[in-house]
Amino acid sequence: MAAYSVDRRTLLLGALGAATLSACGTGGGTQNAPSNNAKVKMPTYTPFTQGPKPDLPGTPEGVLDGFLKYPANPIKVTAGPPGDGSAVSVFVQTYSPVAPGIGTNKYWQELNKALNADMKISVVPANDYSQKFAALVAGDELPDLMHVRTNVVDIPALMKAKFQDLTPFLSGDAVKEYPFLANIKEIFWKQCIHNGAIYGIPIPRAVQGGLMFRRDDLIAAKGLNPDPATYADFRKLCQDLTDQRANRWAITGPDVAVLFIMQMLGMPRGEGNSGWKLDGGKLTMTWELEQAKQAMADAAQLWKDGVIHPDSFPGPNADLTANYKQWFNAGSAALAGDNYPAWPQFYVQNVAGAGFKVGGMIPPNYDGSTKAVTWQGTPSFSFTAFKKAPEARIKQLLKICDWMAAPFGSAEYLLKNYGVEDIDWKRNADGDPVQTDTGKAEVPGLGVGYIAAPHFPLYYPGQSQATKDGHAYQLKAVPMSVGDPTLGMYSPTASRQSGALSTKLSDARYAIIRGEKPVSSWDDVMKDWRTSGGDQIRKELEQAIAQNA
Repeated sequence: MAAYSVDRRTLLLGALGAATLSACGTGGGTQNAPSNNAKVKMPTYTPFTQGPKPDLPGTPEGVLDGFLKYPANPIKVTAGPPGDGSAVSVFVQTYSPVAPGIGTNKYWQELNKALNADMKISVVPANDYSQKFAALVAGDELPDLMHVRTNVVDIPALMKAKFQDLTPFLSGDAVKEYPFLANIKEIFWKQCIHNGAIYGIPIPRAVQGGLMFRRDDLIAAKGLNPDPATYADFRKLCQDLTDQRANRWAITGPDVAVLFIMQMLGMPRGEGNSGWKLDGGKLTMTWELEQAKQAMADAAQLWKDGVIHPDSFPGPNADLTANYKQWFNAGSAALAGDNYPAWPQFYVQNVAGAGFKVGGMIPPNYDGSTKAVTWQGTPSFSFTAFKKAPEARIKQLLKICDWMAAPFGSAEYLLKNYGVEDIDWKRNADGDPVQTDTGKAEVPGLGVGYIAAPHFPLYYPGQSQATKDGHAYQLKAVPMSVGDPTLGMYSPTASRQSGALSTKLSDARYAIIRGEKPVSSWDDVMKDWRTSGGDQIRKELEQAIAQNA
């Protein structure tokens, strides 16, 4: 349950969509009818069985395999360098500071050597992705491999016009030529399917979506129960944790509160001002449900109680995600919504903090009459599309991506994710690869994790307790999780208008939580949403579901 605000990236993609499609030589109108993706034969899942056995096994439902240490002597699982020495242009993003250039970046140099390829990587900060992506497409300056976020506007038209249909190379048993791409389960490929064809390779994430993190040390210091049984218990916990004179509030922000209450009420996924309930082929948007008003009314009460951080509403240029993390780390807020990779980040950032301890709160049943849920995440954060090229060139690029998808525990995974030993990382007392300052600068900022990747492992170097805690949480959270019934379905209207619609819903919700508008005003908000595009989005998604079921 990640906290969210207005998605500027989505708004930018929407604004740039028309220009992008114009450059494609097609308009969105040709894509209004859903493609029959159900006929696509998915890549045959062929699990790789030679890797290390997990210390904390996952489950078929989606709990991640947990590893407490990296193998002391990782083996090479590929036959050798996959490249032919030629240049390979790549466009990716990074959430870290952009890495140094290849001339001073030993990691980049060693990666090129291992791949036998001249990797010409163009990496941009995530906030600049939208503009750069549109510019590349509009200018016909496509790289060989292109990082494509799943919220790109009119993605089916774009794929058909500009990128390689990978179906002949990856569909069915054809994928077995690339054993580590074949090691990716079917669910992760769904967001790569457009126009009845496979248009990319996925970047897998986890079934478990966001969660409510809690400062267990602060809760224990007050002798409070970290696991409330009802909403009333949760509200009391928040009141007991809040001490404004000590500059401490219970909850980082308003959406953190309202989304968690929605989970208590057993509602479908509602992050990003979207989410759907499917019943008999008909869709109801999460925020249309009557329980949404209950969740907002309760969040308004929490705001009135004074348990939500007073500076947590969005403002001009506010980076709420960064603020929430800072408040949580500093103890200014005891409960924070974030995604599961934040678990080790909190530990690493507070490694010297005396008594600092993080836990994950399972949403309680609202009042005993409901069945609480957690929300599944998006299986693939993004996918990598290929510029149109001759068959031999596409196979060459797939071999490079296959190398980069080598699984956890291998020598290839160690190099790709941590860099060069004794330069980018050193083994700690437990044998884990802990990155040096050089490694922190050279590796994550190169963005190669967005080119190709294996299944996400639950492993945090030097933070075995974070692995244990995260795995224990997932064992409880995943069985009660609900997914997105529209996963892999495409709505052209949502592609273009979701940013503007989301802004309207956020603004109206914040006015209710602050007490500026009554909860009853939400009925008019939803009427406006329906007439402004919501009903058209619903129609398009229902058509896609009917055709692709």
